[in-house]
Amino acid sequence: VVSSDAAAEAYPTWGGYGASKAALDQLAAVLAVEEPGLRVWSVDPGDMATDLYAAAVPDDDDPRPEPAGVVPAFLRLLDERPASGRYGAPALLEERR
Repeated sequence: VVSSDAAAEAYPTWGGYGASKAALDQLAAVLAVEEPGLRVWSVDPGDMATDLYAAAVPDDDDPRPEPAGVVPAFLRLLDERPASGRYGAPALLEERR
């Protein structure tokens, strides 16, 4: 599942979004325990250049990566099939270099 740091950190006006991402993380964790033969990953892609981020943080002029930039992190999970768990895409991308 695609997670977010909003699943674990509180941000003003992001209550619904953060709660839904936290619920997805919990669902992934429970599924991993209930179905140990499956690999279940929850991936936080990091801050991305999306309309949602721009609307939430309109004064942030720092460049953000495009969503397509984290695809290699997801592909790495599929290739290496690590243990079920929560992963950050930036760390997955950094470790591969």
